[in-house]
Parts: sequence; structure tokens; C-alpha cells
Amino acid sequence: MTKLLIPIFAILLALGIFLSSSNGNDVAEIDTDNHSALVSSIREGNPRFANASIVVHRNLGEFGFNNLYEINLGGQNMVVSRDGQFAFVGDFFDLTSITNLSQEYRAQRMAEIASTEIPNLSQDMLVTYPASTGVDAVGSIYVFTDPTCGYCRRLHEEIDMYTSAGVSVHYLPYPRTGLQGGRDFDQLTTIYCADDQRAAMDDFKAGTQGNTYDSVAKTAACQNIIREGYQLGQRIGVTGTPFIVLSTGTVINGYQPAQQIIQRLRQEG
Repeated sequence: MTKLLIPIFAILLALGIFLSSSNGNDVAEIDTDNHSALVSSIREGNPRFANASIVVHRNLGEFGFNNLYEINLGGQNMVVSRDGQFAFVGDFFDLTSITNLSQEYRAQRMAEIASTEIPNLSQDMLVTYPASTGVDAVGSIYVFTDPTCGYCRRLHEEIDMYTSAGVSVHYLPYPRTGLQGGRDFDQLTTIYCADDQRAAMDDFKAGTQGNTYDSVAKTAACQNIIREGYQLGQRIGVTGTPFIVLSTGTVINGYQPAQQIIQRLRQEG
């Protein structure tokens, strides 16, 4: 079996995976079963991983692999050995039914965490586009978003389709590049500090902001909201934007056309 195992460092070099050299503010150690020793081993094994987000999903013992664990390291899903030294990059499948067991498990975990955390969100974290008045309410979607993300912009172009169909859209901030002051973090901070957050969201998503918001004071309070949004996304398992949580509990990792999501809300509601 050892012949199938490749050192984790070589895997990441071959795939060109970017691991942020962050200062630790965005480090995630979401450990669903207290696998702190595994997390520590990975961090201590190579300095490249000292500040990378590490999500330990589960031990694969129920499938006969007691010494293997499913994790997410720096946004990359993989299966690692108990000592954190070796890994397979990719997902875990049931070949009998050709079922992606890793994907199923992640979706279940995401939905469970989101259903616990989303209802308790501070309103300060949300930029909301409410469903149109006089229309029967269908439900809500919570969207982790980044104004520099192309598919986030495409979703935003469909806002009127959502609201006119009775769907409220709640945006949460999620800077894809982390918390180190990149363009996404800076723009989200400006949006959340703006007097009219929806207008600012519209402008930045459309790319028409120009110098309109140059005078907006980017306060520590707004920056903390962006950090909280990012950290919430990390706890749920967000690895990119848009990441959509339906009020029915379903999670959608990536863009889907508005009509598909509206139909799904109607069916699940």
C-alpha cells in the first residue's frame, strides 16, 4: 500500500496549490472529532503548512481504513495518513455505485454547520435584497460573496429575478484571497463601511464604482465583519465564491442560474 502513497509536499508542488503565508488570522482548524494531533503533525511537518487552513473531516475507519483521514488542506481535499506525512489528493469513492462519498459527506457537514450558524448571524454581516412586496415569499438564499469574483457578479445580475420571484438574497462577505488586505478584502470593507451598502454592492459588482467610494472610512468594525464572514465560511467549508445556502438547508457550492435555485426552493419548501 505504501507504494500508492506520495509525500504530501510533492503532491502540492506538482499541483501548484497556493497556500497563503498568512499571519494566522485566517487559519482554520475545524476538527470534527478532536484530531488535534493530526493537525499539529501536518503543521509541524512542513513550514509551508504552518498557517494554512486545515479542516479534518473524518476518520475512514467505517470503511476499513482506520489509519486514514479525510481533510481539506489549503482548499484542497485529500486523504492523509494518521501521522500527516502522506496523502492521496482527491475524493473517496464507492466503486460499486460510483458514488463520491467524500462529496456527500462534505455537503452533509456543510448543511449541518450552516443550519446551526446562519440563523444566529448578526444583521451587521448581511447586505440584504428583500423579496418584492406583493409577491408570495418562496424563501431566502444566503450567499458568501466577493465583488471581484466573476460568477458572483453573474449571480448579482440576477438579483431582480430572485426578488421578483419572492426570494430574499442575503450577502455575506467572503474574501477569496483571505484576510491579508487583498483587493477583495479592501472592496468588501468599503462596501460594508458605505452609507448605502446595497448601492455600493451594486457598483462594485458592476465595476462602475470609479472613485465614488474613495472617501469611505474603512473602520476596524467593518474589517471585523469581513473577518467574521470569512471565518464563518471556513467553519462551514467554503472554498470559493459564490457559496449559497438555501433557507431549506441545502448548500450549493458555486454558481447556478437563478431559475434553477428558485425552482429548487419551491420544490424543497
